[in-house]
Amino acid sequence: MKQISQTADTWISEEEIPVSPALKVIRPNDPWQGLSEEEVEDHKEFIRCHLLKEHELILQIPIEPQENDFWAPNLPDYLDSAFNTHDFQRTLPQFNKYAWRIKKVLEKIKDLAIYHSSTSQPEGKARIQKRYEIVVDNEYRDRLLILVQRHQRARDEEQRYEIRKKVAELKRRIMQCKKVWEEYANWE
Repeated sequence: MKQISQTADTWISEEEIPVSPALKVIRPNDPWQGLSEEEVEDHKEFIRCHLLKEHELILQIPIEPQENDFWAPNLPDYLDSAFNTHDFQRTLPQFNKYAWRIKKVLEKIKDLAIYHSSTSQPEGKARIQKRYEIVVDNEYRDRLLILVQRHQRARDEEQRYEIRKKVAELKRRIMQCKKVWEEYANWE
């Protein structure tokens, strides 16, 4: 048994042995890198005391203790930031991903159209035209074909109505793309 173990050990090189799970990843931007746990706790205590010093006047105001009294500096490792509050989030406008995506597709088509108009070789123009068609196909036509098939299989009139609305929206987007292409592709 001992001989088998020694023979098996010679088959495995030291580089192939997995690393210990106790190893910790050291990040170069870690603010506590190179400090012992005690030094890290001292730094955190200093920061906590500094935050309490800033709010010393507010903390001197007598209040009745409550069970769910929340005050950020008393919590360890609290990410204190103005951007973490709901008040800040409410001031921002809601980001519309769909509108942003449409805008980016139209920008891509405009770039391709300008590139098409500035190319003099017929082969180059054909390649750019094909790229335009691929963009429109990938973004709208493929989904349009799927919706048309779904519409044919739908039995409920409500489902058909919803699918027709989506089809109309996709057709409108394809027409927008065509309009941008025609506007910029034929500059001479």
